[in-house]
Amino acid sequence: MPPEARILGLGAELPERELANRELAEVLGESGDAIAQRTGVRRRFQAAPGEGPSDLALRAANRALSEARTEVSELGLIIFATTTPDVCFPGAACFLQHKLGAPTVGAMDVRAQSAGFLCALDLAVAYATTPVAPGAAGADPRYARVLVAAGEVMSSGLDMSPSGAELTPRFGDGAAVAIVGPGEHGPRVRALRWYTDGTRVERFWCEYPASRRYPHRVTREDLRAGKHFPRADLAALAGLVRERLAEASRQVLNDCGLAARELDAALIDYVVPSVARDAAADVGVEGSRVGVPTADFGHVLAGGLAIGLEQRRAGLPRGSRVLLAAAGPGLSWGAAVLEF
Repeated sequence: MPPEARILGLGAELPERELANRELAEVLGESGDAIAQRTGVRRRFQAAPGEGPSDLALRAANRALSEARTEVSELGLIIFATTTPDVCFPGAACFLQHKLGAPTVGAMDVRAQSAGFLCALDLAVAYATTPVAPGAAGADPRYARVLVAAGEVMSSGLDMSPSGAELTPRFGDGAAVAIVGPGEHGPRVRALRWYTDGTRVERFWCEYPASRRYPHRVTREDLRAGKHFPRADLAALAGLVRERLAEASRQVLNDCGLAARELDAALIDYVVPSVARDAAADVGVEGSRVGVPTADFGHVLAGGLAIGLEQRRAGLPRGSRVLLAAAGPGLSWGAAVLEF
């Protein structure tokens, strides 16, 4: 059988600049305390001008590679989960490949929004454990080391005016990188599922610029209407997201033959922290074991789970079981169980 794939190294990067609620209050028209109480977000971080997700991921990648004892030359594939690539095209993975000085291997972006890290991790494990040929005992050596990046720069596309009060303070910038491949150490993915429901794309989206908008991808009228900023009907989505997060979490726990009480920690990420906590409670995870990345550093879409995992893992002993779950635009959602 092909060897088991693990997360051999993990690194995360939050920008230097912290954007506090009191600073946002000046442009959103409400007090910092009101923002914190309404959104459940204590702080978020803002990328420097000219800084893209590949820049944040580069710093995270260097830490992950060092921990995995992996040289850049050993990478066989780069997968970058992001909703906010550095430019329209090519993808952020191509930028990261160049900045790392990585070899000429495949470098691709995946778009699964807040479930992006789960999607990219699923692909990485599949590549790292693919046999050389049908029925072969060993995995394809080309993919012995797969770099998974997940990151966003949301701040440059947010409405910094009172009309953006609902969504703007909920988002943050950041990135994380995992090195995935066969090994003896590091957390293994015991179960992973992710899904998308395309019937609800307009409930949580950023409509413009859009290639379907002809002859211009965004017009003056679109800009005046704020259609180039993220929009969401959070109240309408709350019950559905809570249900989907809980359902996916139960599925992966069942796949592992685990009960919620056997988990050592859970990271549940959604743009509304209270919905994430409610989903964890529905699954039966004790509140003291639940972390919500959005509450800690804003909703980083694809990057939130991975950044939260890097921050939380220090206190987890060998053998710990961790639930990861996230939901966001798409509607996309998913869950995974890692064992350290």
